[in-house]
Order: sequence, then C-alpha cells, then structure tokens
Amino acid sequence: MSRLGELLAAAWGRVRNANPTTVLLVAWGLLIFYGFPGQMTQDSYDHLREARARIYSDSHPPIINLVWAFFDYFIPGPFAMLVVQSGLFLAGLYSILQWVFAPRRAAWITAAVFLYPPVGVVMSVIWKDCMMAALLAIGTAALVSPRRSRKLLGLAALCLGTAMRYNAFGATAPLIVLLFEWRPGMPWLRRYALALAVWVLTTLAAFGINKALTDKPMHYWISSLAVYDIVGTYANLDETLPDARLQEELAGTELLIKQDLHATIREVYSTRSFFPILNHPQKTLWNLPINYYDPAPEAQRDAIARALWRTISAYPMAYIKHRLRVTAAVIDLESKHQSGAIIKRAARDLTFMHEQGLATGVSKAQMKLSRKLHWVSWHTPLFVPWVYLALTLLLLPLAWRQRDTMALLLSGLGMESSLLLLAHSVDYRYSHWMVLTTVLAAIFLATRRLRAAQAARHPVAAS
Repeated sequence: MSRLGELLAAAWGRVRNANPTTVLLVAWGLLIFYGFPGQMTQDSYDHLREARARIYSDSHPPIINLVWAFFDYFIPGPFAMLVVQSGLFLAGLYSILQWVFAPRRAAWITAAVFLYPPVGVVMSVIWKDCMMAALLAIGTAALVSPRRSRKLLGLAALCLGTAMRYNAFGATAPLIVLLFEWRPGMPWLRRYALALAVWVLTTLAAFGINKALTDKPMHYWISSLAVYDIVGTYANLDETLPDARLQEELAGTELLIKQDLHATIREVYSTRSFFPILNHPQKTLWNLPINYYDPAPEAQRDAIARALWRTISAYPMAYIKHRLRVTAAVIDLESKHQSGAIIKRAARDLTFMHEQGLATGVSKAQMKLSRKLHWVSWHTPLFVPWVYLALTLLLLPLAWRQRDTMALLLSGLGMESSLLLLAHSVDYRYSHWMVLTTVLAAIFLATRRLRAAQAARHPVAAS
C-alpha cells in the first residue's frame, strides 16, 4: 500500500472510531454554521419584538415570547435560541436512536438525520415549530426511561412542546399513550387509561400556560381560520348565491364588499393562504387585524363566529371540499415545490433589524449553501410532504408489533392530520415533524428487519 493509501486508511479509521461526543459536536457545529446567527422570518420578528416589549399576545403561543425573553437577556438576538433549539433537538435524536443502536453508531446516524436537509434546514430558523420539535424529541426520549424522574421530565418537555404550537397535541397523543408507562407490568387497560389521562392533563396544562401568559388577547383565529373557512366554503359551492342571501348570512361581520359578493369571494380565495381575504389590493373582504394589539370589536367577532358555524352546517360538503383542497396544498399535491422549505437569506425588514441591533450580513458560503438547497427543494421530491405521508402509511402495517416505531409514525401522522382542520396557509415547516418521524421509523424498521434476517441466516452467531 502506498504512503497516501496508508494515511487515508488511518484517517478513515480515526473518523470511523470517533468518540460519539465528537461526532455530535461536529454535526451541531455544521448546522450552527449554516444557520448563524439564527435565520429569521416575519414570525421570528414578531416573537422577538413581543419578547423585548414584554407583550404576550395570542397571535402566536406566548410561551415562545417568554422563552426568547429569557435567553435574549443573556445573549441578545437569535443566536442563543439557535443554540438551544438545535442542541435540544440533537440530544433528543441521539437518545431516541439509542433505542436501537449502540452509542457510536447512534451518534453517526444522529448526525446524518440531523443534517438531512429536510430535517436540518428548518432547525436553523427561529420558529416556535423548531422549539416544539426540540422539546418533543427530548421528551419522547425521556418517556421510555426506566427512571420515574426522567419520565416526569419527559412529560414536562412534551407539555412545553405542546404549548409551542396549538396543534402539537396531535403529535403528543400517540407518544404519551403508547410510550408512557408509570410502572412496569401494569395491566394493559390500566396502563393505557392512565396514559390517556396523562396526555389529556398534559395538553390542558399546555393550553393553560398560554392562557395564563396572554395579556393581549387578539382572538387571532377569528382573523385567520374563521374567515378563511367561511370564504373557502362559499368558494367551493357549486351554485352561485345572490348578494342579498350572502349579506343576510354574513350579517354583522362588517363586509367591505357589497356587490358581486360570490364572484369576489371566489376571486380572493386561495388554497395556499388566507391573506388575500384581508389584504387584497382592491377586494379586501373584511377589515380585521392580523398584526399589533387592537383586536376586532367583540360584536364583529361574535358575528363572524356565528357565520362560521352557520356556513359549515348549511354547506358541509363545500366545507369538506375546501379543507381537502387546502390539505392537498399543504402536503404539496398541487405544485412541484414546497413553500417555505428554504427561506430567503435577504433581510426582510432592515429598519426593524437595525433598531433591534440584529445582524444583517450573510457569508458567501451560507448564501451558496442556501442556493444549492433551494435548487434541491425545487427540482427533487426531497422536501415534498406527501412523499413522507405516503411512506408513513406504507410503514404503519410493518410497525404493528413495534410500539416505539408505531408511536413515532402515529405522532407524525397525528400532527399532519390536525392540518386537515387547522391549516390556513401553506408552509413546509408544518410537516417537519412528520418528516422526522418518518425518517426515524424507516431507520428503525430497516435495521430490525436486517438484524432479523441476519439472525435467521446465522442462528448460532446471533445467539
């Protein structure tokens, strides 16, 4: 062997036998480099602005403002949040993968999953979704610990994760019900009844935390999901309703358009976002707040709520069609690429960023990586949610006798299913948890089947 070959072989041996901590730190460092100092979108700006002003509105779960306010006190800006959310996520992944692998191999596979673009790029953005994923990962890992104290810490993490997103209860239900065991050997009925009760209490506690924190109630669902479902239901009706009837059915909601109502509703309706309903240049339907801290008048809110239930009950098939079309857009059945998979590096609000003392520069290496990943997201199915949804459904029968794998698959499916009723816009991050659980479940199933096949071929060695 040549000298170069010997050096390469020695180097490969050192890499292959690297300490698990080293492997994890390198992976963490790579993600920190890509995301530094923490990528931000409009949601991120909202979180930081409210955190620094000590305002807790319900436009987003206010728990994220409290968390950011704490870390911003020590390290101003997004960097501390990037470190915390990615670090917790990495630790959770590593602990979960140790269910199946020895520490060194678990570390390498953790690094691969952590840096897998459909998983990793989301974790470089300061979103409530990312902190949710981090807390769910660390909480899931702790649930299966034989130590009761760790189980309780796991439940606390899952509670906080649920508080980070209003629909996270769909992800936590399978995790807690299938994985939580207060003590070994409990009869199955008592075990699952207790686990179900624990999930309910955890969910109620999460909602209670946000309710207690909220000091600026905006009733955001009225300005978003409620009007979106009203408009979506009418837009998907086969018949065209006269103006007089629509004015009667929407009485009190303070419609801005008085003529050609049904045609206007169909024009502003989009399966990808509710925003055109409220900010169309010429045909805005309602004047409703989606920013700042003055909620819509109570009378208008009550009228919209009544109109929503009346519309859904009067035209249930149109409502179902609307929700199915929105879900199809969310999982990317309607286009060739997913919205929001790779966010733009350019600063969105330079005035705000300068006022808040935030960095606006981006390195050439970061920009090049983003361009490469953007190309991948547009030209490959790597970031297409329906691919992972289909894979989840295919894997479910194979995971029937593996409780941990089944819990992961159902967790991702539960989170995604909640979008059927709750999504009011399209964004890849909404499917991020399902992508992660699908990848983990596929690894678990493939590894265990391979080991079973090897054991069947070599029974003596396996024993």
